[in-house]
Amino acid sequence: MSISYRPGRGSHLIGLAVAILVLTCGTSATATQLFKPDPEAVLGGADAAPWSAIERHVDRHPRFPLEPFHPKLAHFYPQVAKAFATKEPHSRSFLLHLAPGWDRTSRKRPVLLIPGANDDGTRRYAHPLSHTHPDHLKVPGLAQYLAARGFAVFAISFSHYHGCNLHQGEQVANAIARIRALLKRDSDPTFKVDLVTYSKGAMAARCYLQSAGQLYGAKHLTAFRGDVHRVVFQVGPIGGLDTPFRYYLYNLTCKVNEIPAPLGVSSQVIYGSWVDSGAEDIHSGFWTGQLQMIHDQREVGVGYGPLSWTADANLTMVALRDGGASLFLKGQGLDAARHAGGDMIEQLNRGGLPAEVRASLAAGTQPILYDDHVHTWKMPLGAELSGQSDGLVFTKSACYAKGLTGRGARVTAVKTFPLNHIDMSRSAEVFRWVSEQLAAE
Repeated sequence: MSISYRPGRGSHLIGLAVAILVLTCGTSATATQLFKPDPEAVLGGADAAPWSAIERHVDRHPRFPLEPFHPKLAHFYPQVAKAFATKEPHSRSFLLHLAPGWDRTSRKRPVLLIPGANDDGTRRYAHPLSHTHPDHLKVPGLAQYLAARGFAVFAISFSHYHGCNLHQGEQVANAIARIRALLKRDSDPTFKVDLVTYSKGAMAARCYLQSAGQLYGAKHLTAFRGDVHRVVFQVGPIGGLDTPFRYYLYNLTCKVNEIPAPLGVSSQVIYGSWVDSGAEDIHSGFWTGQLQMIHDQREVGVGYGPLSWTADANLTMVALRDGGASLFLKGQGLDAARHAGGDMIEQLNRGGLPAEVRASLAAGTQPILYDDHVHTWKMPLGAELSGQSDGLVFTKSACYAKGLTGRGARVTAVKTFPLNHIDMSRSAEVFRWVSEQLAAE
């Protein structure tokens, strides 16, 4: 089955990525034939702490694209930028982080940690309370927690914060191949890893597990090799998301405050004048991975409410969601974005995980991400407030087990925590639960 993208206006990155994936390079070589599980460079010692080492790897397949970076979203974590040797690495590159004790494990399977958008392996899994602080030891993350309990722990950092999930899925496959080589189990047919994902990282894991490259006609991408036993999804958009097309005020607030986040409008009225969305337009070419996550949340049971209503008899709400123009905005609408992203959530959920894979789902139910203060006023902020959510992903989306079981895979645990999206990555209670899932057969 081959599915083609249907790009909307300006979604040139999707078109470029698919053209590179499907049309160019007549070679019959596969990506795995061109990926050699030997690092291009290694960061060690104090530079790599708290990891024992950070390896930079390169997949030499010519169909990996150079994905453009939003001007404000190049790699900003110092350690990761140093390991990549640039703040804007090519999508053929990824980092593999090795936690201390990875070669002295008492556990049956190694664990690969996969971060989400605006994120990397160090910031999410080794030092989740800080963006730039160099001391990773005072506030340990999930990586240290699992390593202390005998797991062989690895983490991946992708080249692009919002990159194509198909290519990031290929890098997950490559990372697993490198872990196999590190553990000297190349000839072991029983070798398997467990995956732990956070937020958008669920998409990369699913693209590999569900052989999404084959689904989209990119035959050079690696089909699932049966080398994953369990995947633990933390606040993953299993049922997708539709935030840019659900709230007019989200689009207005992000643009006014110059927040680098994908918007669902091509232009909007700000202070009485029409202003183009520019780099923040979800079709601008900077948000490939976000386009691939767009899915109408009404299909997972989250309706519209007062926070989506607009004072012009909801004309602006409808224009934002369905495409068109109002007195306040212009846009292509949710369906155009979903199609530009290849209807990826729909296709993945229609297929489901391989039958032999076990899955666990964790979601948050605290929608307030943080409190903003304006003079003496305290304003609770969260992007998703029209249904139970963790502030960024609806609980029903993160717990959408039906999207994983179409081929017989078992969802063995679904757990909610009274935490927001960010706290789900740094809570000791969540760490304990993840460890329990990984210890299960």
